[in-house]
Amino acid sequence: MKNIFSGLKKPGGPSRRGPDQQFGTGLWRHNRDRFIRAVDRYYTTSVAIHELPAGVQSSADDQASADANQDSSTTNANTIVDGTQRLNDLVPVVDEITAWLHTHHPVSGQVVPGHTRKAVGDTPELLTKASSKVAEAVLAASMARTELIAGRPIGPSALATQRFITDAAELLRRAQDNLS
Repeated sequence: MKNIFSGLKKPGGPSRRGPDQQFGTGLWRHNRDRFIRAVDRYYTTSVAIHELPAGVQSSADDQASADANQDSSTTNANTIVDGTQRLNDLVPVVDEITAWLHTHHPVSGQVVPGHTRKAVGDTPELLTKASSKVAEAVLAASMARTELIAGRPIGPSALATQRFITDAAELLRRAQDNLS
């Protein structure tokens, strides 16, 4: 009788590369994981904003003003929620960069050797800065949530999230340029 599991691929085979094989365990993997964690935090914060009760988003006494604030808050909250899609689009870019780095310049620790540094330029710093920009977007989204709860406008915080996500995308584009 034929073994029903004989057709399954073995773990670690070419079609089932795990993160350790794809990104390594050193600096490149660290950079990737840091970016993914920041994106996850942004998503969690954005969901928390989206789940706020409608009454929390507008607590002004004047009904006309409250309606205007509600519309503005909803638009700005949607801007923050839309940032999750923009960040999701950046995850494959980070995966591509870090996988390429691991394949062509494997680093097992957190220090980039001199010969690798010459080849990759400031790519490690660009990856770190891109993660930091996403973390700044998380902070701006958290501020927006706090402002919503307090009944204040969130426009500046929503714009800040957009700016930080755009900055992260630009840093990743520069990292890709370094490697091409």
